[in-house]
Amino acid sequence: MAESSEGSVCVVTGATSGIGLAVTRRLIAARHRVVGVGRHQPMMDELGARWPGRFQGLVHDVRHGGLAAAIRASGVPLAAVDLVVHCAGCARQGSALADMSESDIREMLETNVLGTTLVAREMSAVLRDRGGGTLVVLGSVAGYDAAPRMAVYSASKAYVHQLLRCLRADLLGSGVKLACILPGSTRTALLDGQPGLGPAQRYAGFAPLEADDVAAAVEWVHAQPAHVNVQELSLYPTAQSLYVRGVHRTAEGDAARASATLEQRP
Repeated sequence: MAESSEGSVCVVTGATSGIGLAVTRRLIAARHRVVGVGRHQPMMDELGARWPGRFQGLVHDVRHGGLAAAIRASGVPLAAVDLVVHCAGCARQGSALADMSESDIREMLETNVLGTTLVAREMSAVLRDRGGGTLVVLGSVAGYDAAPRMAVYSASKAYVHQLLRCLRADLLGSGVKLACILPGSTRTALLDGQPGLGPAQRYAGFAPLEADDVAAAVEWVHAQPAHVNVQELSLYPTAQSLYVRGVHRTAEGDAARASATLEQRP
């Protein structure tokens, strides 16, 4: 990515872990100044100490409005923000919808649907008012394909995809570039500690995307010329064709092994 203009700022939600942390790391390496948004002050302090002068932590829950106001209150001029990357999200797996707890349903909908809507509304207005910039939101290939025992997560990502298409239409003529990046299976801690396969089993004989692969795509999207808008970008591991990779993956063994993998998946 080309170095940002003097004084420009990148805002990254979900900046303390997974893809959000990988995006933050890449932007810092490219000499950008990052406002990292998350819910945990200790991690914010750690990242601020790691990247003094380049990283500014902002504790904010995306499920509540007021992100733009919080950024302004932190001393960052909103007119300086030229890239917003919304990585904050929530996934729960391991239960059919009929058996899923109400608390898990609410957490996913409040984070992925309401939270994304509020962030997109506020930060698209910030970029529109400054006359340009890039807004990148993480979707998922699960929003296109059926994900076993992840019905609410999949549905929430389908909502995100459609929200971004409509927002792109709303922003036409504003100079704002808008992208929805849709990763396939990615090695993060998002599903760790939940029912179903653990990390060692989940990726056995399979090379998933790494968080930095997705971060590189974010970097590439923002680096495109002003007249080029990458509206949607799907990223799959080479070994994955559809979301249910227990079936749609390159063979590491025979068909029985693939079938057994599917039966083990939550």
